[in-house]
Amino acid sequence: MSLRDVAIVGVYATEQAKRIDRTTFDVSWEAVSGALEDAGLTPDDVDGAAVTWPGPGGLIGDVSSWGRFLGRGGLSWTADGPTGTGGVKAVMTAAAAISAGLCETVVIGGGRAGVDAERRVLHEFSDPWGAWGVVVYALVAQRHMYEFGTKPEHLAKVAATIRNHGHANPEAVMSGRGPYTVDDVLGSPIVATPFHLLDVSIFAQGGAAVVVTTLERARDLRQQPIVVLGAGYEIRQANYVNPPIYADVGQIGKKAAERVFGQAGLGPEDVDVFCLYDPNSFEVIRQFETLGLCKEGEGGPFVADHDLGIDGDVPTNPDGGLLSYAWCHMQTQTMKVIESVKQLRGQAGTRQVKDASVAVAANAGAGSHHWEMALFGRA
Repeated sequence: MSLRDVAIVGVYATEQAKRIDRTTFDVSWEAVSGALEDAGLTPDDVDGAAVTWPGPGGLIGDVSSWGRFLGRGGLSWTADGPTGTGGVKAVMTAAAAISAGLCETVVIGGGRAGVDAERRVLHEFSDPWGAWGVVVYALVAQRHMYEFGTKPEHLAKVAATIRNHGHANPEAVMSGRGPYTVDDVLGSPIVATPFHLLDVSIFAQGGAAVVVTTLERARDLRQQPIVVLGAGYEIRQANYVNPPIYADVGQIGKKAAERVFGQAGLGPEDVDVFCLYDPNSFEVIRQFETLGLCKEGEGGPFVADHDLGIDGDVPTNPDGGLLSYAWCHMQTQTMKVIESVKQLRGQAGTRQVKDASVAVAANAGAGSHHWEMALFGRA
């Protein structure tokens, strides 16, 4: 069995909002049960889990605590949490477990809600100097602009396009906020040079989940199976511990992308819809380079010369992405998988990319210290 013999059969995203006055368990369970319902399955059909356990009870962060709610009398396989419970990385590990015969049906996901969603780990050497996420990414962007002449207008075009997708998405936290122009982005306050306020993602709460199983079983279920054509990731160092030196992280993901396209027998020109991690506008430009759509340093002119809109030649983040739809911590990465699946099923409504048959979902984080990618297609 290979990656192509594994399929995504269920997806679900809860309400996304700046504040959800429910428990994290409530939101997580809604995401899990919603994805299972989408697939036409029940909790008893699950024998593998990659879902962060939020409590109450059990062991916080330990996936095995879900064994009380999923599976018939226990689970055959669980992922390590919390970094293994969301997005492309979780899909990869679940697919590997299924391919190895360790389990057959895995649910991935979780959520964040209520006051506990504000909690974060202290990084002793970076936090005292204000090296939070926006600043860390800004260092990478600033160096790229210095080295290659990337312009604020390039970043602003990315931001305006993706935010306008969210403006038109009724499920987005920023639905109805906009539309925006390049000048609107450039006119918003500077947060961390070179990022303006409209260049950076929002903060929200919510949940998301996907269900993965064998392609053989998927063919008998409710939804059209979406298969994993290729997947891979690249890690350079631990998150937020060391400064993001451009020479170290500027091209992170390039080797992984080459590997993934090689697995699939495809190239970047074969991708119909791009669901890229967008904590800021520049990260999208950087990922266009690492995906091979253009050479290093040419991301700015590439954006200027191409249309990232839903009807454009490089449709990017049709749901509004992190910039406008939602940022809900770990499951933000799962949302990239969900949007890819909806696009390939033809279930994206007014944001549907015409004739989408290949989608890429990419996750990144910590000032580009890690990067994951998967290609998806119809079975």
